[in-house]
Amino acid sequence: MRFVGRVLITLSLIAATLMLWQLREVLLLIYAGILSAIILDAAAHSVRKTSSLGRGASLVIASVLILAITGAVIWVFGQEVTIQLRQLLGQLPTAWGALEREADAAGISAEFHEQLGRALPAGGTIFGAIRFLLSGIGSAVSGIGLALLGGIYLAAQPQVYRRGFLLLVPDRYCSRIEEAMDATGTALRAWLVGQLFAMAITAIAITAGLVAIGIPTALALGLIAGVMAFVPLIGPLLGALPGILVALTVGGEKMVLAVALYFVVQQFVGSVIKPLIMQRTVNLPPAMTLFMLFAIGALLGPAGVLLGGPLVVTGYVLVRHLYVKDTLGRALHEGSLDAPADV
Repeated sequence: MRFVGRVLITLSLIAATLMLWQLREVLLLIYAGILSAIILDAAAHSVRKTSSLGRGASLVIASVLILAITGAVIWVFGQEVTIQLRQLLGQLPTAWGALEREADAAGISAEFHEQLGRALPAGGTIFGAIRFLLSGIGSAVSGIGLALLGGIYLAAQPQVYRRGFLLLVPDRYCSRIEEAMDATGTALRAWLVGQLFAMAITAIAITAGLVAIGIPTALALGLIAGVMAFVPLIGPLLGALPGILVALTVGGEKMVLAVALYFVVQQFVGSVIKPLIMQRTVNLPPAMTLFMLFAIGALLGPAGVLLGGPLVVTGYVLVRHLYVKDTLGRALHEGSLDAPADV
């Protein structure tokens, strides 16, 4: 009977794993809602610090302020960005053809397409890469309203959902789970704020640089570079390609300057700004970050790529608090390891 019980437990775990895998898109949507709740909660906390309002009123004011700021930005820049995006889409086919002709003239067409195929997803062309990214954005946009609504509910009554989740956890693990949840929320909050800061720096620097060089549709190109800075690994490359292609249509010298601009800005953001962000959130090793991002993208597709950064942060913090501390604690207790400076 004991053997039968173990078999039934094993089969139940396998069935639960398969069910969760089938529901992975729903789980990603829930995760996006949690990220929205973290952003709203941070904004509401800022309102509470500057006023004597309660949590509910602060959340309402924070939500209205976020919507108002977003609407103001769209109203001020939306029309110009829309015009420039249309111009950009019209220029891209010509620019891509010019780039392929340059590669043919230099006799490196085969090497060019081979290297591009390794660097870009979905066929190794900018259009395939853009379609790959847009497919992820399209599926994300279809559920973004639900994620935002869920984020509002979560931010309004976080303790209700927190207690409900902890009721599913055995009592002896509750304190450790609570500690891990608090640490994850803190890390994600700091990471998201830092990421928005890095995206803003990228967008402003690229826009200003392209205007100085004399590249058309600079505002749209800077916005694209800033948004793509959120996407790990392929984001900087996808954000730079449209600007480089448009610069190619203006002239070879302009293209060289545009390449230098994107390289300098993205290296500065990637080598200085983002490491500072990661240092303040989680001490995540770069190699581990790289492999985890590749694994998430391979397993979860475009949506996983878009959420790869916060998923890596979440996974690392949870493993560190739920597994590594216990493992090191046992080793220290047995005397097989020296006490680490920081875990």
